[in-house]
Amino acid sequence: MAPFLNLLWWFGYLIVGLWLQLKLPGLDALLPGFLVALQEKRWQQTTWFLLVCLLIQEGTGTLSFGSSVLWYGGVILLFHIGVWFFVTNSLFFIVLLSGGIGVLYAVLQYALGSLQNMTLPLERIIEQAFAQAMLIPPLWGIAYLTRKKAIRHAESTV
Repeated sequence: MAPFLNLLWWFGYLIVGLWLQLKLPGLDALLPGFLVALQEKRWQQTTWFLLVCLLIQEGTGTLSFGSSVLWYGGVILLFHIGVWFFVTNSLFFIVLLSGGIGVLYAVLQYALGSLQNMTLPLERIIEQAFAQAMLIPPLWGIAYLTRKKAIRHAESTV
């Protein structure tokens, strides 16, 4: 893929993801893009995107430093466990992974909130975890399809 087009796609995804996070506070709209990066297995690109996501999420989050590291670390762990059992670019895998990520979201929010003496209502945590799980498949689908189309376009122009 042409490096400029690759960089442009990731930059565009970041802009759209940040805009969505403004509209949907408390949810991580950058995560589906990170899943696409994990699926591509381009480790240098994935590492850079992860670092950008961590900096953004740590800077905008309300929990103490390190919660985003645990969040993305947990997602990476769930992804790699899923790789043993499923084809990673299937919708079925993403839906199952989203459910696991929703549970991870609830556990981390509750545990880290408790450690900081924040009283978060359990109903709110469950609602946000469900919303996070429901957000991932459509955003992943859009990111995956546009990324595939951009890659095809870049390869046909070379």
